[in-house]
Amino acid sequence: MKPLLRSGACLALILSLSSLAAQPPAPKILHASYINTPVSLDWGGHVTMTEAALVMNLCEGLFTYDDSSKKISLGIAESVTRSKDLKEYTFKLRADAKWSDGRQIYAQDFVDAWLRVISPQSTSIYTYYFFDIVNAREFNSRSIKSKDEVGIKAVSDRVLVVKLKHPNARWEETTAFWPFFPIRKDLIEKFGANWWRAGTLVSSGPFVFDSSEQGKKMVFKRNPYYSHARTNLTEVDFDIIDNQDDSIKNYDAHKIDFTRFLPFEHAEKFIKRSDFVPIALQKHYVLALNSEKYPISDREFRLALLSAIDPSLLLSAPSPFLHAAGSLIPSPLPGAADDLRIKFDLKAAQRHLKNSGVVKDQKVTVRILTNIYEPFNSIAKSIHDQLEKNLGISVELSALQNQEYEAYLNMGDYSITLVSWTPKVHNSQDYLLPYSAQVSYNLVKLSSPFYDQWMNEGIEAISSQTIKSSFTRAEKSISIDEALVHPLFFETSGALVSNHLRNLYFTPMGTPSFKHVILK
Repeated sequence: MKPLLRSGACLALILSLSSLAAQPPAPKILHASYINTPVSLDWGGHVTMTEAALVMNLCEGLFTYDDSSKKISLGIAESVTRSKDLKEYTFKLRADAKWSDGRQIYAQDFVDAWLRVISPQSTSIYTYYFFDIVNAREFNSRSIKSKDEVGIKAVSDRVLVVKLKHPNARWEETTAFWPFFPIRKDLIEKFGANWWRAGTLVSSGPFVFDSSEQGKKMVFKRNPYYSHARTNLTEVDFDIIDNQDDSIKNYDAHKIDFTRFLPFEHAEKFIKRSDFVPIALQKHYVLALNSEKYPISDREFRLALLSAIDPSLLLSAPSPFLHAAGSLIPSPLPGAADDLRIKFDLKAAQRHLKNSGVVKDQKVTVRILTNIYEPFNSIAKSIHDQLEKNLGISVELSALQNQEYEAYLNMGDYSITLVSWTPKVHNSQDYLLPYSAQVSYNLVKLSSPFYDQWMNEGIEAISSQTIKSSFTRAEKSISIDEALVHPLFFETSGALVSNHLRNLYFTPMGTPSFKHVILK
């Protein structure tokens, strides 16, 4: 029989166990990677899909993405009431909705945010999304001067009323998009351009931007005032890297817990892995032709270019992430079409070139802008080679890093731009958005009367019996009639996720959501 512990030893053991019990639990840190230091996290400014992966985990709107159902659900809003004519929305905010500094989130915070986006001084490229609101377009264009005439009102601290120009049965889904997130006007006035920096940013979502080391690391901490999260994470650490290959290496070396940066050229290898998770992303790749640049301004020359491109040669090898597109809109959304492209036809290409009057020996150069990353680079290189070979013209290819590409994309200096577009609101109209003269970042630089009127009036202004045909007609007007937009591919995607992560979900835009992650 073993002897009993003496009283002194017993007391020491009790004190030791009490000390262990008093210690706080070990932090749960998710390790991730991020390519390049973000230029801005100002969600009412020029946040792109690159920064969206960060912003969507820092902030939330009236509605948000429900991770498990993959649908839009209530976020900061507790409820929404629609008028019978579907032209007025009343949002009631949750009583427990607070900023990360503990202050209540007010309806006025949304009014301040939205008016900032649509103001004439706005730097946002997403102002168009607000133009369904009464007088939003007019305020943005200075047709009216008073913000009080815009259909956005905080009738109390917790009630926001929005008035629309046209009936819209699902307009609330738009508010899950980041330009619709609330802001703290007082902090923007206090800190100026630095309001979104680490340690200064006050967030409305599951995490807070705690600290940052330029070019090396960003740290997000759990927001103690966010009540919707069901995660055991205390922190998310982002290692800033230069390229996609580094992210794969860090993942395989167990330095990070997941990676979305899977190279197209080795996609087959990754989708066979047990840790591969598909992402239901459907962005499209198109060629956008700049009609303000000679000789692209000539329709016959545009037809010559597009007729000289063989789509079967655009990829050196098939990719499970890329699927040939004959339309700007994917199935099963309304308006998806089998093929709205100029067909590959070398004889027709030569005929159009002759009809254009552009003489080859005039040393006319067609300039193509593309992103340096795949599949941009391979697609653009194939187009470059085909145009030089099939038409005998001079073609210049500029492949740029993300930030430079985004800058030149909006300057309109290039003849042709290889564009990818991820819809921010998952509907047919959003797939057509970048190619309208109604938006500030119109890439084709040509106004098509039907197309622009259609975009201006919005899908809900069209009779339900003609929605599909109207979408198809709108696409046809810029892809075949004007030869300005040429669909190439739809992209799906995937990620490698460590088996000690649970409930890591991805939004329809492909951005990761950490608010329900369980780290084992």
